[in-house]
Amino acid sequence: MLQSSNLKNHYFQEHILITHLGHVFKTESNCVAFLVNFDKHKTSNIQFGEASFQLAPKSISILSSCRRVVFETAKINAQHGLRTAQVVQYLNNVDSWKVFKEPIPLAINNSTHIGNRLFEHLSTTKDETDYLWYLTRYDYRSNGDTQLVLNVESQAHVLHAYINNDYIGSVHGSHDGPRNIVLKTPIMLRKGQNSISLLSVMVGSPDSGAYMERRIFGVRKVSIQQGHQKSHSLNNELWKHQVNPGWLIWRNE
Repeated sequence: MLQSSNLKNHYFQEHILITHLGHVFKTESNCVAFLVNFDKHKTSNIQFGEASFQLAPKSISILSSCRRVVFETAKINAQHGLRTAQVVQYLNNVDSWKVFKEPIPLAINNSTHIGNRLFEHLSTTKDETDYLWYLTRYDYRSNGDTQLVLNVESQAHVLHAYINNDYIGSVHGSHDGPRNIVLKTPIMLRKGQNSISLLSVMVGSPDSGAYMERRIFGVRKVSIQQGHQKSHSLNNELWKHQVNPGWLIWRNE
């Protein structure tokens, strides 16, 4: 049995010390007690003062005058809210829309975001934009008529790929899908230098959650496979990363 005293905390008996805890705050005229059940699965019946109490799993009960339960966390009900949407304006008049398309970057010039590796998306863009270009060149030496396949593994939300300014494909993730998105598509290369442009897209950058400093996003692996030969990794090629391209700006007038 837990005895209360003036503004001091006390524990239950030793054999239930691990799963139960009691805090008692008492003055000459008032007494308040907090009974805690740490067990996540079991309901506990305990004796406190001259009465017995049933504590729900993982709960805190507050006793007024150290006798009557006036609040129990296990019985809190949250009000369920519904979101409603109402159309305020239709934007389907094609005459009011204009599209501005910027050129796909190809050249690798001097840049602060350049190196022989694939840069992490969020640390490179510094949350200034959701878009990051990954640009490199590939020297292709023809070896017969075997099929070429581009493989890109990314931890972004969307990925668009271009070879020599030609669109070759895209891929996007889903809420319930795997974290990695993979683009695997046949490509055609010309003999000699070819430009590879990959646009990594985050549909809003994450700003909360555990271990944010350990999470990585953006393109992680790039390779080209020729026929049945072993894939040629481009991860350590010279990559330029272009931030904030302003790609596909849409305006309504």
